[in-house]
Amino acid sequence: MKTPITKTSILTTGLMSVILVSTATLSGCAGSSKESQSAVVGSILGGAAGYQFGKGKGKRVATVLGAIAGGMIGGNIGRGLDQQDQRQVNQTLETAPVNQKVAWNNQSTNTNYEFTPVTEKYQGNVNGQATQCRDYVMDAWIDGRMQQVNGRACKNGNGQWVNAT
Repeated sequence: MKTPITKTSILTTGLMSVILVSTATLSGCAGSSKESQSAVVGSILGGAAGYQFGKGKGKRVATVLGAIAGGMIGGNIGRGLDQQDQRQVNQTLETAPVNQKVAWNNQSTNTNYEFTPVTEKYQGNVNGQATQCRDYVMDAWIDGRMQQVNGRACKNGNGQWVNAT
């Protein structure tokens, strides 16, 4: 039995296509894999947030706008993290207690960060491999504007914490 094609299913398919195209566009503009990953994560989280806040026909618009804004914010934050910042993130995820905010300033990028692990380490699964994961909130002040990312990081094969989507 075939699933009937309805107006809602067409709109949903169209909406998902717009989100995927927006994500791909933002990722292509980002330049590096770190920026691309952050843009994709931001797009997904932004689209999900927009979907939650929109009502009726506005739900579709809110989802698309959320995905676009999230991709731009995520790309900006990903662009700003350098090796010094990544070391600080790794140390914080490895050692900081739940809800302990760790702050630092990267003088070379003129960016201030506050990074807060919000869960204990837990057993996760990335690409079919069991690994340790932790959820976090990161606030970054880039060019005087605060941007926030809620995310999940998991350990890779080298023992480094990396973003997990």
